[in-house]
Amino acid sequence: MRLGLLAAARITGPAVVEPARIVPDVELAAVAARSLVRAEEAAREWGVARAYGSYEELIDDPEIDAIYIATPAALHHRWTLAALHAGKDVLCEKPMAANATEAREMVDAAADTGRILMEAFHWRYHPLVAQIDDILRGDRLGTLRHVHGRFDLPEGHIPAGDIRWDLSLGGGALMDLGCYLLQWVRWAVGAEPEVTSAAAECPVPGVDGRFTSELAWASGVSGSIMCSMISTGPPDVRLELTGDSATANITNPLAPQHGARIEIRTGDHVEEFTVDGHDTTTYQHQLAAFVDAVSTRVPPLTSGVDSVATMALIDACYTAAGLAPRPSLAS
Repeated sequence: MRLGLLAAARITGPAVVEPARIVPDVELAAVAARSLVRAEEAAREWGVARAYGSYEELIDDPEIDAIYIATPAALHHRWTLAALHAGKDVLCEKPMAANATEAREMVDAAADTGRILMEAFHWRYHPLVAQIDDILRGDRLGTLRHVHGRFDLPEGHIPAGDIRWDLSLGGGALMDLGCYLLQWVRWAVGAEPEVTSAAAECPVPGVDGRFTSELAWASGVSGSIMCSMISTGPPDVRLELTGDSATANITNPLAPQHGARIEIRTGDHVEEFTVDGHDTTTYQHQLAAFVDAVSTRVPPLTSGVDSVATMALIDACYTAAGLAPRPSLAS
C-alpha cells in the first residue's frame, strides 16, 4: 500500500511514520503540507520520497493508494471527500468530523465510492481491548451498573496558536479528549446512550477547556465522562467499569504502550492483571488494521455507523451543555 500523508502534523510521526517501519506492506510514498517548505522538511525528517506544497497535489497523485488525514477536525470533511472521490482509501484522524452531519456525508461517500474510510481511534485495535472485553462479558463484575471515563491533561493554560482552542477548526476538550471517553463507554455498554446532563467550562468563548456529562442507557446502566485541557494536576486517563459484584479500573486504555494497569476490586480485595500487548503500540495495531481493511475491503471496527454515532453523541453533549455542535467550515 502506497500511503500519502496529508498534513505534516505532530501526530503523524507516532501514528503512522513510526509504525510504518514495523507494519508490512506499507510504503510512505508522499507527504503534503500547506507549504512546500514544510512538506520538504517533513519528508526529510520522516524519510518520505516525495513532498507536495498542497493537499490537492497529493490527492491527484496516481501513485498513491491511500491517504492518512491529520488536519484539524474541521478540515476532515473536505479532504476526506476529495480523497474518496479520487479513488483513495482514507485513514482519518479522530474525531471524524466537526459534527454528525459531516460524518454522515463522509460515510455515505465511502459507501458510494466503494472505498475504505477508517477513523483513527487507535486504542480500539490494541490487545488490551480483548482483555477488557473478557472482564466485561465474563462474570468478574456481575451485572454492569455504571461506566466512567476520564481524560485530564496537566496543561493548566491555553498555549498560543493551539488549534484545540480554535472553534472554527473544531476545538474543545470534548472533541480532542472526550471523543475517546464517549467511544469507551459506548463500546463497554454495547449500545447508544442518552445525554441526561452536561456542563462545559469555556476559557475561550464557545470552546470547552473542561467538559463533563452524565449518560443513561435503556438497559439501566448509567455513565459519566470528564475531560479537561486545563487541569493543573497530574495526567489522569482511565476507564472505570462498576458491576454489582466488583469494579474494574483500567488506567490508560488509550495508550497502554506508555504504561497501563488493570485492577479489579471486590470489596477490600484488589487483583491486578498484566496488560496484554503492553510492548506493542496502539498505532502499530491501528495501521495493521487499516492495511488489512484496504486489502480485504472489509470495513474496520472504527468506521461507518460507529463513527456517525460517536459524532452524534458529541453533538448531543454540546447541545446539553448549552453550546452548539462544532460548526462546519464555510465552503
